[in-house]
Amino acid sequence: MRLKIAKILPLAFADTLRRICAERNDPEHLSTLYLRFGSILKQIREKRGLTIQGLCVLSGVREDTLEAAESGRFEMTDEEAKDLRNVYWTLETDQASAADYKRIVDQRLSKPYPNFGSSMTQIREEKQVSVEELSRISGMPEDILRAAESGTVEMTDGDSRDVQRVYWSLSALEGTPADYRRLLAAMATQASGD
Repeated sequence: MRLKIAKILPLAFADTLRRICAERNDPEHLSTLYLRFGSILKQIREKRGLTIQGLCVLSGVREDTLEAAESGRFEMTDEEAKDLRNVYWTLETDQASAADYKRIVDQRLSKPYPNFGSSMTQIREEKQVSVEELSRISGMPEDILRAAESGTVEMTDGDSRDVQRVYWSLSALEGTPADYRRLLAAMATQASGD
C-alpha cells in the first residue's frame, strides 16, 4: 500500500520538528534536520500555490525568515520555531483550497502600504486600537509608532518598511475592535503565565 504525499507531509513535518527540538545540542545532526525541515516547509507552501511573499502576507512572518527557514540554513530560536510551526501546520491542515489562498493574498496585496502620518493614525483609530496596544500586538516600539503617525521619524528603508507593514496589516486584516481586545487579553494572559 502506498501513502500519498498529502498524508506523509503532516507526519514528516511533526516528526522533524520534534527531532529538531530534541537535537538542540548536536549541531552536526541539527543542520541536516534543518535542511529536511526546510524542504518540508517549501513543499507545504508550494502545494498551496503560494509564493514566499504570499505566505508573508497571510501569516505576518517576515519574508526573509520564511526564505531562511525553507532554505534550511537557519538556526531558529524556540519562538521562531513556534511561529513557523503555527504558520505551516495551519497551511498544511487547513481545508481551504489553493484558489482561496490566492484570492486572499491578491485581495491583501491590492491594498497599498500606507504613507507616514495621518493615514496611519486613521487606520489605527478605525480599528479602535491605541498606540500602546498596537505596540504590544506588533512588537514595534511605541515611540517609533508615534513618530510614524506624526510623520517626524527618520528610519532606514528596512525599518520604515516594517512600520508600514504593521499599519498595512492592521488595515488589511478584517479584525474587529473586539477581536483585537481578545488578542490583547490572550497576550496578557500568556505573558503572565496563566
